[in-house]
Amino acid sequence: MGSATIGYVAAIVTIISWTIGTFAFTNASRLAPPASVNRVRLLYAWIVLSFLVCYMNQISVTELFSRVNVLQYCWFGISGFIGLTLGDYFAFTAFKILGGRRASLFTCFAPGAALLTGMLLIDEHLSATGILGMLVSLAGIVMLAISRTEQSAVITDGHGNFYKGILFAALGAICQGVGLVLAKKGFQTAGNSINPVHASWIRMLSASFFVYVIGAFNVNLIHEFKSITFNKKTLKPILLGTLFGPVIGVSFSLLSATHIEASVAQTLFSLLPVSVLLASVLFYKEKVLLRSYLAVLVSIIGVMILVWRNVFE
Repeated sequence: MGSATIGYVAAIVTIISWTIGTFAFTNASRLAPPASVNRVRLLYAWIVLSFLVCYMNQISVTELFSRVNVLQYCWFGISGFIGLTLGDYFAFTAFKILGGRRASLFTCFAPGAALLTGMLLIDEHLSATGILGMLVSLAGIVMLAISRTEQSAVITDGHGNFYKGILFAALGAICQGVGLVLAKKGFQTAGNSINPVHASWIRMLSASFFVYVIGAFNVNLIHEFKSITFNKKTLKPILLGTLFGPVIGVSFSLLSATHIEASVAQTLFSLLPVSVLLASVLFYKEKVLLRSYLAVLVSIIGVMILVWRNVFE
């Protein structure tokens, strides 16, 4: 199997995993504060990945920490802070307010963020076609944002302010795109070779450190952990989301990014709204208006323009 093929297959696995994680974390974020959900699931994910990395690489716990050089720690660590500490806090809050279907559309912001960041860090290039693709994707998102029917539905759900949900969904997607490029920079850094699962472990380590340091100033962390862990109704979706989000999904997203351009990988991940929309209709029997289908279609067209920007030039 060629390198590009591996990248595309990994991207498909990522989309499926994140679709499952989207619904799981939407449910969890409506049962507990989004920041608390993020903290608990990061800790669980880091523990699972610790065992997984040691088993896959046949290394000790000491080697788990020591096989990576300082510069790689820096890039993957910053990637974890931006993509998981900040990005997923914004995303979970958006899931709570908007619901998974609406919030997932904003992943179409991520390719632009990945491309712009890639220009600065890993020598990716922006063209007129690329700008057109980003603008078309943005137009689809605006179609959703100005829909009075969607606004009314969010208000009726009563989980928060519609415009706060829009803002946080956009910020979450931007952080995700930037985090992916920073992770790819870590892979390109000279030093010991590192596989995507080990890279995910470093990102989780960094993200966990920051969410708990920040949380220590705001909540009783021990009480928070106990209240979520011993509540089966809340714990179940968190564990499901943890498995398919930060463990399987994030690891395969990094695998994809190592074999294809970061902006292309992030663009493929932006097909998530289609997967979530289909799941909403097929499994949750959600009634979706034609305008919402069009918003997704327009955004995905923009994504495709961005993917194939080099072909048109």
